[in-house]
Amino acid sequence: MKNKCASRYVTTGLAVMVVSLAAGCATIDTASSRFPQLESNINAAKAADAEVYAPTPLKSAETKLAAAKSAVLSEDMVTANKLIDEAMVDADYARALAPTEKSKIEAMKLREAIQSVRDEIRQMPTVK
Repeated sequence: MKNKCASRYVTTGLAVMVVSLAAGCATIDTASSRFPQLESNINAAKAADAEVYAPTPLKSAETKLAAAKSAVLSEDMVTANKLIDEAMVDADYARALAPTEKSKIEAMKLREAIQSVRDEIRQMPTVK
């Protein structure tokens, strides 16, 4: 009786392992299917003027995209997925950072203009 119980557990365990292995093998090439979303994120960052206001994270995303494509060609899916994840974060960061940096630059220009007007006012002769 104990042997039958043990064999059921072993059989069930093996069946679970086979199903898990089959499911894992079926999803190995998820990297290639993620490239369009990554490219879309990079294009969205470019549309937000990241090339001007957040070039470092944008270049990082583009470099990691190229490296991920190379990893897929060499069938290193673990590295490819890691690079895609990092590139997604970099592209999203560039897209979010660009408007902030643009606003900072515009605010700095406004402060400079205000300061120059204040300097002009100080240099005006006093009216009596």
